[in-house]
Amino acid sequence: MDLHILVTSADIVDHPLTEMRKREYLKTIDWLKINAQKYKVSWLECLLPKDSFLETHIPVYYSQIHNPNYRNKGSNWGQAVEKFLKKCEYQSEYTMHLTGRYHFNDTYFFETIEKNPGFDLYVKKTSDSQYMTGCFCMRTENFCNWISNTDWDMLNYKMINVEKYIWDYTKENNLKVYEIDSLNMEWNVFGQGVPQMLLV
Repeated sequence: MDLHILVTSADIVDHPLTEMRKREYLKTIDWLKINAQKYKVSWLECLLPKDSFLETHIPVYYSQIHNPNYRNKGSNWGQAVEKFLKKCEYQSEYTMHLTGRYHFNDTYFFETIEKNPGFDLYVKKTSDSQYMTGCFCMRTENFCNWISNTDWDMLNYKMINVEKYIWDYTKENNLKVYEIDSLNMEWNVFGQGVPQMLLV
């Protein structure tokens, strides 16, 4: 499969969870180096404007577009990805987005995509009619269209979840979606600030 993996991070400093997040990012980098060698990988730092510790482990692109006034983290993510796509054009048929702190337990998601070609989106559905955006794979043409045609200021103003917005986009554009049963991943989510490990 002609696949480009886009990993995103928010490298926070001087925070109680800084070291934990560093370990999570390094775990992802190590996993990709071993298990995703045949795919192209780009790392997008969405928070720090420069000098992330990540540079010593993997090439890093800095979006330098973080808006501290946004309440909706998804809007900052979307604007960072939009800038990346404008600056770093690539021709891969599919783009996989991966939140850098989330970890694959195996290659099940990759194998599922390879065994089921022809879909526009490979994603896990939540119980409330949304799609998980921490990890999904989308036809690059659709991915770029969705990102570039989204009003990220509006999403922030109305506090619309990216997870809901990608769901709406797929329905409005009649995308062919493969809803996977499991990603076989560990996600350390924060909720009210307390880390909670989820298996998805």
